[in-house]
Amino acid sequence: MAKSIEHINKELQHLTGYTLSIYLNTSPDREDWRIRLKNGLKRMKEYITASNPEQAKNFTKISKRVEKAIRDHQTSLSNSLVCFVSDGHMNMYHLQIPVENDFQWKKGPATEQLQAKFDEYPKCGVVLLQNNKVTLITSVLGELIHEMHYEIDLETNNWKEYKGTASGNIYSGGANHREKFNRRLKENQARWYRQIVPTINRFARQQQWQSVHLAGPAELTKTMRNLLSIKVNGETTRNYSGKSAHAILNRTILASSS
Repeated sequence: MAKSIEHINKELQHLTGYTLSIYLNTSPDREDWRIRLKNGLKRMKEYITASNPEQAKNFTKISKRVEKAIRDHQTSLSNSLVCFVSDGHMNMYHLQIPVENDFQWKKGPATEQLQAKFDEYPKCGVVLLQNNKVTLITSVLGELIHEMHYEIDLETNNWKEYKGTASGNIYSGGANHREKFNRRLKENQARWYRQIVPTINRFARQQQWQSVHLAGPAELTKTMRNLLSIKVNGETTRNYSGKSAHAILNRTILASSS
């Protein structure tokens, strides 16, 4: 989604009349969300029909639009769906994080749960640590916003930025080269990490990280934790070499929500 709650609130300002608000878990590996959607709308229609038959007509029209829109977007569904619909307007958001299934019908959109999710999953960073590489990932609501990759240049002992997987082949030259590289790692690891800390701090300020999660082998996360001035709110001490940024998010800040 990659939007702030302030931006979403502005988008929803036109929803002033009676509005259907839906929070629905739509994990692609489960099919029961369709039943929850159908039953949720059915129960709400029964309640509205009993209390205000005139509103029931409008609700029926709106709920049919919602069901069609969700069917049309089935291929783009992620872990959850948040939808606000009034007469003539619809705003739909796909989230990577789970929500509490909820259906509401009232004047204006029910954004309280969405606000709570922004509070629970604010803009934050994940620092992926490898022996000679550092990846900086920005996320909000568990969604990938931005990523940067750095690798140590063994000839200059300086960090360089690289795009995607286009890093150098540090092991070219066979077993002897690998042994020399591992020895240099052991001798220079802490110094190399100290060199890149200002880059991480600057990136964190630019991206407005509120906290950071460290990922990588335990000896590396321990070294980096002692160097950073940013609040570290989590660590995942495993080697995620070769994993994509999306996979890293699933194994770090999203792991506790699955």
